[in-house]
Parts: sequence; C-alpha cells; structure tokens
Amino acid sequence: MTEPSPSSSAPKRPPLLFLMVAAFLFSMGFALVFPVLPFIVAHYVPHTGQQAAMIGFLGATYALCSFFGSPVLGALSDAYGRRPVLMLTLAGSAIGYVIFGIGGSLFMLFLGRIIDGLCAGGMSAMFGYVADTTPEEERGKVFGQIGAVIGAGFIIGPAIGGWLSRYGLSVPMFAAAAVCTLNLLWGLLILPESLPPERRQKHFDASHLNPLTQLSGALAYPVVRRLIVVSMLFILPFSLMQIALSLLARDTLHWGPAQVSSTFIAVGVCDIIAQGVLLPFLLRRLGERGVALLGLSFGVIGMACMALLPIFPVSVLLYFSVVLFATGEGIFNASLSAILSNAAPPEAQGRVQGGAGAFSSLAQVVGPLGGGQLYARFSATPTFGIGAGLILAALGLLGIQGPAPAAKTQPQA
Repeated sequence: MTEPSPSSSAPKRPPLLFLMVAAFLFSMGFALVFPVLPFIVAHYVPHTGQQAAMIGFLGATYALCSFFGSPVLGALSDAYGRRPVLMLTLAGSAIGYVIFGIGGSLFMLFLGRIIDGLCAGGMSAMFGYVADTTPEEERGKVFGQIGAVIGAGFIIGPAIGGWLSRYGLSVPMFAAAAVCTLNLLWGLLILPESLPPERRQKHFDASHLNPLTQLSGALAYPVVRRLIVVSMLFILPFSLMQIALSLLARDTLHWGPAQVSSTFIAVGVCDIIAQGVLLPFLLRRLGERGVALLGLSFGVIGMACMALLPIFPVSVLLYFSVVLFATGEGIFNASLSAILSNAAPPEAQGRVQGGAGAFSSLAQVVGPLGGGQLYARFSATPTFGIGAGLILAALGLLGIQGPAPAAKTQPQA
C-alpha cells in the first residue's frame, strides 16, 4: 500500500493552537460538572445510599455511548472529512449539556449524558486530523501536547465548576455548553479540512453506521488489534484506580476529602509535566515504542506500590505511587496514539482511532464496576495487585514485537 500524496487543499501543518484549545475546552467542559453532579442527582434520588449508584450509572451510560459513537464518527470522518465531524460533535455536546442543565427528571439527565457520550467520539476525528497533517516522526510529540492540555482541563474544570455552582447547580452545565458553542464558532471560522477527497474512504453506506462493523474494520489490521488489547490492559487498571484510590487513602491513611483530592490534583499535574515536558525528550532518545514500554513499566511499579500501602501505610508511599503511575500513564497514552496512527493506512485513520477510543470507553465501563466489586470483596492489596498484573501483561504483549509500518500493514481478509 502506497500512501497517497497530500493534496494541496489539506493544511501542510496542523492548526495546533486550535486543536490544543479545542482539547482543553472539551476536557474542561466535561470536568466542570464533576463538583455538582452529586448534588444534582440528590434532587432526584433522595436516598443517600442510592446516589453513588446512580452517579455510576450516569458515568457508565456516557462511556457506553462513547463506545458505540467513537467508531462510527471515526468512520464518518474517513468518508466525509474531519472538519464536519468535529463541528457536529461540538454542537451535540453543547446540546447535551443544556439538556442536563435543564434537568427536571432522571430521564433528562440520562438523555443529556447519552447525547454527550455519543459526541465524545469527536476526539477520534481530532486525532485523525493530527495524523493527516503531521509527519510520522512528530506525531508522538503533538499527541503529547494535546494530552497535556487535556490534563490541564481536567484540573481547571472542577475548580471553575465549583466556583460557578455558587450561582446555581445548573450554571456549570450551561457554562460547558457555552464553551462548546464558542469552540464550534471558532472552528467554523478558522479550521480547514485536513483530509482531501482523494484520500477519503471511497465506499460508505448505511451499513457503515453499525458501530460493530466499524470496530471489526479497525480490528482487521493485526498490529492494531494487538495495540488495542495493550491499551485496554492498561485502561482497565487506570479506571479501577480512579474508583479505588480515594477508598485506599481513606481506609489506610484515614484521609478526608481535601487530602484525597490532592492525589487527583497530583495525577493531573504529573500528566501535564509528563506529556508536555518529558515526552519530547524521551521520544528523541527512546522512540515511540520505547516510551510506551517505559510508561507501562512505571505503571506496573506505581500500581504495585499502591497494593503495598495497607502493609506500609505512609503518605509518602501513596504520593510516590500516584506520581509514578500518572507519569507512566501520560507518556504511554501519547506514544500509543502515535504508534496506532503509524500502524494504520491514511484512509483508515479515523476508523482506527475511533475503534481504539471505543474500546477505551468499554474499559472505562468495566474497570470502575469491576474495581468496586474487587475492593468490596477482597480489599485493597488484591485489587491493586490485579491491576499491576494487567499492566504487566500489557508490557509483555507490547514487548513481543514492534508494529509494522502503516504502508506494510494489511487488513486480513
């Protein structure tokens, strides 16, 4: 397979400022709702014991819709271009936030989360845009920069959401909708299309709207299959950690909410430093696959240290494990996105990135549910020990063989 030469109509360089601001606003808009979500749910679920379960169902609904929406939106961007899909998903996210903010019933809350979850697949079109416009050797750095600003959005978003909630619980939702709308208007004015017609998927019909069809299309590339399995083996314990870390700190160190929140701030700060500062340096010396292996190694050690915390209950060990794990997560995700884009042909970038995003969403459904059950049944050490084992399996699978270049990667018949 020979990669087509880029059309003159495609931008020679990615509009990186727009993509970074779009990623920042997307993550900030999503994170704005975190501080007020328990209080909004409490209006419709008065029983305290059921509120956490309902919040979990809302989160699972979002992730499931993203699982089904990501591959379809990625395939649509392969067929019709990245720009219209990005604009569509920004508009849809704004509508979802407005519906959630209006509320009035649990049905409206779930409807808002469903719409926003389906539109979350627009990130696959954004990553496809980067792949269209960035040389292979620079993709890891660009993915890292985008990942860093996403981490910044997740730190700043809850702070802004908590401040806005003083003016009403729905205000953060409407602010998130306004952020999406401003981003949409900016994109309509300045964002060029990155995928010229001659490089698009030629055949597209109603059958391509089946998300399972798109997932099978992404999995048709053997190298991509293995990389997606590696990704899921890491995301499962990462999403497990998001649920169990606060329980671990509470039960072993007897921390309160303010102290627990410091660990999540540390995760965000490490993510920014890892992807924005360390990643370019590491990529020059180790390459994308070497950085991904290093990130998984950090993840194994960090998760194993969390498993040891009940035996050695000291705060230094918790912060050490969180910093190591978060740093590993940051450099692994950015480098794996670049490896995935290099392993797929140009006309399948959206489908492959969408498929990877869909399986990531599926892991984010299974991880919290499974992690909660494991922690409840077996306590902290076995739970985090299983997480370390999954990352170790990912490390072994990625270390077996380096992925073949995209031009030599053929889908199986």
